[in-house]
Amino acid sequence: MTRNIGIGGKSAVALALGIVLASPLHGQSAPATPVGVTPVVQREVPASIKLVGTVLADRTAIVAAEVSGLVVGFPVREGQFLEKGAVLCELDAVSAGLRLEEARARLGGLRARLEELENGTRPELLRQLAAEVDEAKAIYDKWEFERERVKALFERNQSSAKEKHDTEMEYLAAKQRLSQTQAANEIAVNGPRKEQIARARFDVAAQQAVVQRLERDLEKTTIRAPFDGFIVARRTEVGEWIDDGGSVCEMIAIETVKIRADAPESTIAYARTGAPATVNIDALKRTMPATITRVIPRAEPTARTFPIEIDLANEDHTLLPGMFVWTHVPAGPRGKRLMVHKDAIVSRGLAKQVFVIRPGENGAEMAIPTPVTTGLEVAGEIEIQGPGIQPGDLVVARANERLFAPTPVIPMPLNAPATTQPSVPPGGNRPASAP
Repeated sequence: MTRNIGIGGKSAVALALGIVLASPLHGQSAPATPVGVTPVVQREVPASIKLVGTVLADRTAIVAAEVSGLVVGFPVREGQFLEKGAVLCELDAVSAGLRLEEARARLGGLRARLEELENGTRPELLRQLAAEVDEAKAIYDKWEFERERVKALFERNQSSAKEKHDTEMEYLAAKQRLSQTQAANEIAVNGPRKEQIARARFDVAAQQAVVQRLERDLEKTTIRAPFDGFIVARRTEVGEWIDDGGSVCEMIAIETVKIRADAPESTIAYARTGAPATVNIDALKRTMPATITRVIPRAEPTARTFPIEIDLANEDHTLLPGMFVWTHVPAGPRGKRLMVHKDAIVSRGLAKQVFVIRPGENGAEMAIPTPVTTGLEVAGEIEIQGPGIQPGDLVVARANERLFAPTPVIPMPLNAPATTQPSVPPGGNRPASAP
């Protein structure tokens, strides 16, 4: 027979329980224990399936060296937590520093050459070339006059053929020297060609890239953590030579962890992204509500199962990669299922039970331990299946941690929102809940 108890306020419950605790019942061999009770209800929730899952790190990385060098410092140890940017390993930086200085010196020379071209010819050189043009012009004028004079004398037979020839050659030489000096002066006045300046600029840009690369190489002789995480394996030691791309250590990030399980293909129509799920970690005696974060759309060929993943926050780092978990995920259409406030579940080792209120002798109420299996947790309620449990049955949800065997109790109504999330200490039982 099921007894229904109305739900009152928290203050009324506490006052009533306090009165009961202060006034033990007479005539009973063992005083009844005041408990808070809640009814078993029937709700429309999806069918679920229990899957084996594994805790995985959110990120796993083999940290590699980007430059080669001799390892001169490796201060981290396996199991150590490091923040992003913390030093993992130091390589010898002497050679990288010298290469950088050489490249910077060459860059300075190329920049000076470019500046010289962009500034054009110096004024002193222009004056010098102009003077040379004037000098060459004077010599040319002289030999042009001599040429005409000797030519006239030769025509009057007053000059020899040799004198005429020598004068002609001196004239031609003076003419060529004038042409050369004029050309040199024009080049100086016009300045460098735009192609020369462009080539000099390209040379400077190329050398700047070399300097930037060598600066980065020097910076990369200090290898830093790429994200917040733990060191789980060292891959080198001080004194070893490491090539670029060589492994330094392995890191994992577990601020968030992934629960991965393999769901049969028959459940994929229901175990979709965003669907409710429940995760049970036996090692920590914890049950956590969750939602399916992603479904990997490729089946394992032999088992015909699809990997599903559930992301869980793990700020306290109690969930560790490799841990075994159970996951409950939707496996069928919605139907009527027995649901109970999750505080009614008591974990004793790997077993789970609830304490159902049943009539006892002389009208006393008894809390009877009843083994149950659990399913999906939705909005603070969890699906249960157990022998003899029916909708409307009252189960203990406060002070049930004090019960171990059939115990006389004084049931009091429980008034707690279904979404209350009691904290669960890592590795311990559920916390004591005051009625």
